Amino acid sequence: MRSSIAVLLLIAAGMAAEEPFGYKSVAIFNQHLYLGTFSRPHAIAFDAKHQELWVADTGNATMSVFRTDGGELYSFSSARYLHDPVRIAVAPRDNIAVVEGDRRHVRLFNYRGVYNGDLDLKGIDGQPIIGAVTYDSDGRLYVADNQSAQIFVFDPDGRKRTQFGSRGTDEGQFRSICAIAVGPDGTIYVADQQALAVQLFDSQGNYLRGWGRHEMGAANFSLPSGIALDSSGHILVSDELRHQVKIFTRDGVLLGQLGGLGYFDGELSFPSDLCVDDKDNIYVVERGNSRVQVFAPQR
Repeated sequence: MRSSIAVLLLIAAGMAAEEPFGYKSVAIFNQHLYLGTFSRPHAIAFDAKHQELWVADTGNATMSVFRTDGGELYSFSSARYLHDPVRIAVAPRDNIAVVEGDRRHVRLFNYRGVYNGDLDLKGIDGQPIIGAVTYDSDGRLYVADNQSAQIFVFDPDGRKRTQFGSRGTDEGQFRSICAIAVGPDGTIYVADQQALAVQLFDSQGNYLRGWGRHEMGAANFSLPSGIALDSSGHILVSDELRHQVKIFTRDGVLLGQLGGLGYFDGELSFPSDLCVDDKDNIYVVERGNSRVQVFAPQR
């Protein structure tokens, strides 16, 4: 485990134009003090309890935790247990859940990098292909299994609470889940790379609504990669192939979008995940630019 300070590249005054929907690119961070630059980062999560950001630096097989201003607090790797981290979720009791690149394991590390074992996902038959994981505010674990095309919900004690979904492209069905978020009211938000792109379910897994076909059109998608919610209930979805973050109402109305292919401030290159902090700042992991870019709301 190493403690270091990330290089935070602040946007020069006057260089960053205001983004649509009242957001502006305000900062970029892309380096470890000791490891050098990021390499193909894939995932990011906000830890509200500690006001910190977790970044899965996939190419370096490293997990790192940053302050929201970009200062790196810790980073760790494990030759035995951490090879290709592609999805992460902040877990209860100061833990972090990590999905390995083989999509078969969810590994649990404590707040500062000690391996605490693989999660025992009892109730998932066969060998899962894990597309996404998240926790709700009550500590329930949500696991998307793309082998069975279902989402499994586990209570904090590890017992399976419910499961829902089936394979297909109709409403309430899945093909390739890439991200899950859970709202404060228990609504479950799912992003899928092949079926309906954004789908909402109640806390029991009943389908509510969905939108976003994989075709042309501003409100549609090419390859969703992450999903998050802000404090107003807006739904933010990153699109890796369109190099954008799209912002929707709960009813699926497109409010605006950020990004566009490029490496300048405000542009994005293959955004692979995103998260939102409690001040509604948006943090976008860019696999193509190997960096994290921060967009702040302009009120």
